[in-house]
Amino acid sequence: MAQLPPAAYRSRVRADNWHNYSVLRHRAFDGMLVTSKNSGTHWLKYMLAVALAESYGIERPKYFSENAVRPYIGWPKDKATFPQLPRLAFSHTIPHRLADWSWARELAGLPPYVLAVRHPMAILASHHAKWEYDIQVDWLTYLKGDPAGKAYRCDIYWLARFWNRWGEIKADAKDMVLTVHYEDTLRDARAILEAVARQWSLALTPAAIDAALAAGTKAEMAKHVDPDAEPNVLQNRKTALSDLFSGEALDLYRQQARALFRHDLGYDLFSLPA
Repeated sequence: MAQLPPAAYRSRVRADNWHNYSVLRHRAFDGMLVTSKNSGTHWLKYMLAVALAESYGIERPKYFSENAVRPYIGWPKDKATFPQLPRLAFSHTIPHRLADWSWARELAGLPPYVLAVRHPMAILASHHAKWEYDIQVDWLTYLKGDPAGKAYRCDIYWLARFWNRWGEIKADAKDMVLTVHYEDTLRDARAILEAVARQWSLALTPAAIDAALAAGTKAEMAKHVDPDAEPNVLQNRKTALSDLFSGEALDLYRQQARALFRHDLGYDLFSLPA
């Protein structure tokens, strides 16, 4: 018999599913980028922003930070900075249950989505490495997570909520959601940028995509670090995933993943990513 998730987690799921109306409210867009935490969001948005700037003849973002890229791919409530650009926005949101039904999606006029994700093991390792100075807990304590969703910006419970909701949306509305794996972006960023452009009907020129790929290298992005942005975005995690997910930590992760995840979004959730 499958292990039942903690009551605090089930309560948080109900709250997210029935009280988060952001997806239904924020719909007047040509495209929406939805990303799980620590899934290359800054990288993908920066490359898209550079490609948009080059294609539409406007200035590039000075930095790759969230605020610097917002005029190109902003928060849903932002006003347009460049009227000539398509209206694009991004979010980490978990959609309301109404988005599960085709009649509600049509009534709301939801935009085409790009769902950017990464293997959960890599997300957890990356998030702990990035925010360890702030959360100040050891790896195993962080891996246990907080079922109520209050202690961390992202943990195994947040990932399960995000994975399950978007997995449910994709199961019923495949064409509306393009899934982008971080690992595929590493392998062929050009193919990913072209796929995103098709999903959102963007007129990105080949030269603009070339410029975006050149700007999106880690070495080049290191030259465009925003001094006022959050620290440690271009992190280099020093501990291998195989070391982090071994012994007790691996057993704990697998036990939680079996209990919490109902959708895999194209990943083998129980094995280390290649």
